[in-house]
Amino acid sequence: MRTLIDWIRKSAYGLNLAAGVILIATMLVVLAEILLRSLFGLTGGRLDLTFTGSFELVRWGMLLSLAYCMPYTLPRAQVVVDLFTDNLPEWIKERLKGLYTLLFGVFGMLMVWLLIKSGQGAAMNGETSQDLLIPMQYIYYLASVGMLLLGLRGLALAYEEFFLTDGSES
Repeated sequence: MRTLIDWIRKSAYGLNLAAGVILIATMLVVLAEILLRSLFGLTGGRLDLTFTGSFELVRWGMLLSLAYCMPYTLPRAQVVVDLFTDNLPEWIKERLKGLYTLLFGVFGMLMVWLLIKSGQGAAMNGETSQDLLIPMQYIYYLASVGMLLLGLRGLALAYEEFFLTDGSES
């Protein structure tokens, strides 16, 4: 089981790197759009190098970078309100942490189901993006990869928390 959990962690790290690359590409699209629109304004419209579809590229880039970074950052991304848990014993806090990650795993699996269902609907209806005319099912399927790994990572972390820790911290 430890090998599977390590494989999930390494896969999450790989997707996290992909999220970083996608985020940088998204930033470059925004930068290019700003520079080209500024150039258009400075030349009084004589030099038009602007391009359509930048809004879609940024929106999808943000979607994919968020979906791909969530699995890796899951164990460190919890906001814990100490007001409610400060006086609890350490072992209860650890079990609550396991419950949170289990719920994130369930959330990830539900998102996979919804994204695949949306992708199938988009494929059947021939749904494309407004400006670039890219088939939408590809976007849904790509996002579902990140959500699948979020689900697997949440379940793996919860399993670790519940079954692979000794509970002797209390």
